Order: sequence, then C-alpha cells, then structure tokens
Amino acid sequence: MATFNPRRFAQPDRLKEIECSRLSLFLHPFRDYLEGRGLSFVTNGSGIDYSRLASILMNPDDKTPDDLVDALYFVHEMATLEGMNQLLQAAREKGLALKHDSESSPADIVVQVWLQDRGLLEEQHAEALLSRPRSFIYFSGKTKSHKFIMPTEETLRTLEKSMDDWFADHRRGRGSKVFLFDQGGKVSMLIRHGLPTKREGSIKEGGESSSVHYRPEKHDVVVYDRKLNELAINADTKGEREMYVAKIGWHLFGDELFFPGEEKYTLDPLRTDGKASVACGDVEGLEWIRLRSLSIHRGGKYIAMQVLKATDVFADMDEQNFVIHPSTRLVMAIFEVKFTNAKRPRSVTIRPANHAQYTRDEDAPLVEEWLGRRGFLIGIEKDEANEDIASTMERSGTAARPVFGVGRMAAAPWG
Repeated sequence: MATFNPRRFAQPDRLKEIECSRLSLFLHPFRDYLEGRGLSFVTNGSGIDYSRLASILMNPDDKTPDDLVDALYFVHEMATLEGMNQLLQAAREKGLALKHDSESSPADIVVQVWLQDRGLLEEQHAEALLSRPRSFIYFSGKTKSHKFIMPTEETLRTLEKSMDDWFADHRRGRGSKVFLFDQGGKVSMLIRHGLPTKREGSIKEGGESSSVHYRPEKHDVVVYDRKLNELAINADTKGEREMYVAKIGWHLFGDELFFPGEEKYTLDPLRTDGKASVACGDVEGLEWIRLRSLSIHRGGKYIAMQVLKATDVFADMDEQNFVIHPSTRLVMAIFEVKFTNAKRPRSVTIRPANHAQYTRDEDAPLVEEWLGRRGFLIGIEKDEANEDIASTMERSGTAARPVFGVGRMAAAPWG
C-alpha cells in the first residue's frame, strides 16, 4: 500500500484542479466507500461537494480502500508540470488518446493516464524517481569488462521472487517490483518494496481515538555501468545492499559473487596535486570545481579527526601555510561543482573506498569523467595527453600555478 501526504492532494483547491466529470470517473470505483462516508454523487448541477470529499480524504479510516490511497499517491507525485510533460510524451508513444487543451491541469493528465493505463503511470513514476538526489555505494565486477544482456521479463519476475524471500525474512513483506530502464551506457533498476509495518494513532471522524496499521513503501536504485562493469546502489541498509549485489549477480550475471566490491575512489590527488586536482577545463559541461570540505583522520592516541571547511579549502590552505602530512588519511571530500547548464553550483561528496553522493543522478557522468582524469578513480590512469593544466585551471576558476606533467604541482606546500 502506497503512502502519501493527503494535505497536498485533499485540499478543496487541489481537488478542483481535476475537471468535475473526470474526478467523478476517478472516484467511481470507490463510490460505495465514499457514499458510506457521506459524499453524494448526485450533483444536481452544483458539482461535487469538494469540501466534504476533502474532509473524507483528510481523515482516512481503517476501511479506506488501498487502491484509493494508491490512486491519490500517484496523482500527488505526478501532478506537476514536469510530470505532466513526461506523461504526455509517454502517452503519445504508447498511443493513448488523452483529452487535453490549454485549460487542462497536470492533475487532469495524471487522472486520465491512471484511468486508461495504470501500469504506464506506475512506470513513469518509477522513472521520475530516478532523477532524485541519490547517495551511491559502488561494487566493481570481477572483470574489467562484461557483455551484458538485457534480462527478460521472466528473469525479472524470478529476481523479484528471490528478493521477496529476503524482504519477508526481514519484516518487509512481499510484493517487490523491479522497473528496468536501458539508458545506453547504463542500465537503471528502480526496486519498489515494503518497509517494516507501522502502527500510528489516529482520530476517527466522530472524535474517537483509534490506530492505523500500514506498511510504508520504499524505492531503491541500482545502476549497472556497462563500460566500467560495476553496480552503483542506493539503499538504506548494508543488508539490502549485500542482498542486491548477490541476487542481481546471480540472476543477471550467473554468479552470486560477480561484484566483490573492490575499492573505487581515492582522495590522494588532493594531497599530491593540490589545486591542480580540481582543474576541470578539459571536461565539457563543467565550469569550475572547488573543494569545500576535507575530513582528515590524523589518528594517534585519541583517534583525532580534523575537518577543513572553507568556501575554497585550497585557497585557505595557501593562506594558512597548511600542510597535509603524508601519514594522515583523507576520509571524505565535499566539492562544489558548477555545471555549464546550471544557474547554481551543486554539491558532490566522495568518501573512499566506494561511496559517492550527488545532488542529481544526472551529475554523475561528468563528475566521473573529471574524477578519472584527475586520478581519483582507482585503476584508471590519468590522461596521458600533455595538457596545459595552467590554462585548464584558469578556465575552471582556480588560480594557475607552474606544473610538471598532467595535474602535478611543483613544490606545493601540501604535496
């Protein structure tokens, strides 16, 4: 059963975004329940009683149909301009006949798709979720390359059943669903599953205290990179990540241990190359990158940690004559990245050995290219081209310095 915040959808003004006759069709499957709660479907020319409908939806009871909650959830999620445009495009590609004009609201479009093809709406909602901010942990394959064959529907259903066994054993219930999206160089999997059930106090319409028992819904993301032969996983717990690695390895690659998860990132270039490590003028689509935070593990008797924070950490290090000692371990770095097509810079966090966090999923390809060129990716050599890093740094918004070779500083105080 999906969960949603009724306060957005159930306000009368929100409900009025849906054309009256279309709203009646949308609610018709739940007519018995709604009439039992006091809503009349006889309009007498005055339209739906939006206030009464909103009151019912704002105060669900233990008889509220699960399908009604699902329907409201998807309208709540997709009734935006971006969601409307996505659904219109998908409907055209599938041949759905949607009625829309300049007066049609996003909610009108969502309701029509729900009525005609619920599966399409769920699929488009799943795809929209892929663009939300994600924190990924990476698992490298046993080999550097692998010929990946897209799984059949039968294979995906078998994978779902296998994952359901784990979810059921861990109090998350059954009924998981895998949505697969082939994006060329990468294959994204959105995995919908339940969470442990919740019981919350509620107030019935007459003021009587009661409780609501339900299973929340969760979406995890797994991305397979064809070129690098690795999995990037966004999930809340270590157990879920390990399960995905094993189940996907077995059902899609024939080996439960196909992704042993070797180290992916190193922060050593920050120590050895200094400002040259944030040069990005050779990556089209990036304007500049600045180091905003660097966490250092100094160790010692008291297991000391030090966090350097500044609008430009390297500039501050220069001014303070700060030196990163060779024996210290660089634990985490937060970069501010200005993309060419973005008004404001966005944050990227790298934590060795295999953890990266992006503000947007679509930021990953350009950032990964930059990380590879500057030596942050383990096992990938820096560019061999004899590039003029001084001009690169000037284009990327950092101060130029004498360099030797690619991305290497001479006599840097932290090198």
